[in-house]
Amino acid sequence: MKQSLLESQFEEFGEAVEVRTSQNFPSAIHRVRSYQPTRWANVNRILDTVDEITRGRAGLCQRFFSFAFIGGLASLVNLAVFAIVMYGMHFGSMSEQLHNVIASVAAAEISIVANFIPNDYFTFRSLDGHSRSWIVRCGRFHLTAASGSLLTFLLEFGFRFLGHVPAILGQAAAILIVLFYNFTVHHVFTYRHVKTAHAAD
Repeated sequence: MKQSLLESQFEEFGEAVEVRTSQNFPSAIHRVRSYQPTRWANVNRILDTVDEITRGRAGLCQRFFSFAFIGGLASLVNLAVFAIVMYGMHFGSMSEQLHNVIASVAAAEISIVANFIPNDYFTFRSLDGHSRSWIVRCGRFHLTAASGSLLTFLLEFGFRFLGHVPAILGQAAAILIVLFYNFTVHHVFTYRHVKTAHAAD
């Protein structure tokens, strides 16, 4: 009887210590976050919920949202440049196909630069591959984005000349499809884990 009473008092004491510890050191009882905390408490609460639901994948969701948002802005740049070159510039007797190629290349190059700088700083800076030099990251990003731009061009060209979709709608649809391709390849190539000399041994 005395032993059980002593045990119950000990358990109550332990619970009190746990409560005080959780109040003084709330981070001590929380899991390690998979995402980069933001300056907004409400956003962090949402990310905590996503982390719990997805079992630690809130960081991936956060990066995709950031990538999609920045990519959306870069896509507007892409569409604006494409429209200016395609509909606002005339090259004499040039065929529509060649004119389309020029518009696509100009739009792709300008939007790649508009995409890299904010994504490198905001979206992928927490990944291990960000430890590479800026010029290497830029080159790898450009290579990945160039392959995505080629895929965008092929899809838009197919929509326009095989599906007879208006060029600007075909370009918009192609950009949306390639968004998922680019995000995946940036994870597995552009910012992938950097092998250290110790890991290679």
